[in-house]
Amino acid sequence: MKKKHWFLRIFSFFAIFSFLINCMCCSASVVQEEQNVSLEEELDSFGFSTEEQQDAFKFICEKAGVPLPERFGIHELLQLVESTQKRFVNRADKQERWETTDLNWMDQDVKLLNENFAKLGFVDAVYSSKMHYDAVCILGARRSEMEKRIKFVERLVARGHDFDRVVLLTGERYATVGVDGTAEEIEKIAQHFGISSSEVTEAYIFKYLYKQSWLNKGDFTLVVIDTPARDGRRPITQTTVEDFCKWNKEHPGAIEDALFISSQPYVAYQTAIIEEILRQNNSDLLFKVAGDSYVPSNDSAKTLAGALGSYIWAKMPNCLRHFNFKIKSDEDLEMTRRLYGHMMWIYNHLPFSRGLINEG
Repeated sequence: MKKKHWFLRIFSFFAIFSFLINCMCCSASVVQEEQNVSLEEELDSFGFSTEEQQDAFKFICEKAGVPLPERFGIHELLQLVESTQKRFVNRADKQERWETTDLNWMDQDVKLLNENFAKLGFVDAVYSSKMHYDAVCILGARRSEMEKRIKFVERLVARGHDFDRVVLLTGERYATVGVDGTAEEIEKIAQHFGISSSEVTEAYIFKYLYKQSWLNKGDFTLVVIDTPARDGRRPITQTTVEDFCKWNKEHPGAIEDALFISSQPYVAYQTAIIEEILRQNNSDLLFKVAGDSYVPSNDSAKTLAGALGSYIWAKMPNCLRHFNFKIKSDEDLEMTRRLYGHMMWIYNHLPFSRGLINEG
């Protein structure tokens, strides 16, 4: 009887022990379910790590009427993207940046706004300390920006930077009078290539500008990525960089590191976009994005705020992965569709909870 008594006591001990362990595991699971991060941790994930930068971001959000909670879970992070898209970017699908309009807050305290955007790193020129790259890849844009980016590369070369190749990342965006020059300037480009004015695209403008620059006289191999429109949409950074990745795979060993050229205030945004594209294309390309400075004016808040909002949108998928957040609820899934559904290449790679993405 004594042996049986001790056996029951030992059995009871292990049963209670197992129960306590299960309770602890369940408790840990609940904690993980309610995982969140502080505002400071979230801003640090955006690269705004100093107190000065974090105060600058808070100031801009306060002026724009963008709420900032002290703690962020998945829902609050998505809400931050949604509110900054509305209050910073204010850009409809297929609308160009230069077609957007100012919001009321952008005309108030402009000097202070410009100073705080500068603290976030959206104004000063961005350089690379590395002096040699296999390629310098110049991102396409409207004519004035492409001219600016070519001149920036000319200055880099004059400072001693060295590149084996110059890559023009461009495509089938048709020229617009007033955006890409006067009608006479566009006609001049058309005559140069033996085409009609209506056939002039960003790619033709970029090649023409490059031929007029003294980079064309240097010892560089020129590569032109001329991306076609897809599904009625003009080429964007995503499609031109994807085509560049295809070219690079077809020429193994040709380009292992590249300096991409944008211009402020879009350097941070382009960095986040290119990082995401290379990750999805399993590319091991080493890269940095550089660009010339932006000169703020009395009406520059729209441009600076739009660039910051675009950066938050582009950077958020990586932040979600960094914090190991998963999109789980129907409400968050619907918000995600609104924010990223028009860009399926990003949407399909967001950190959804298992099986959730297949529900829609």
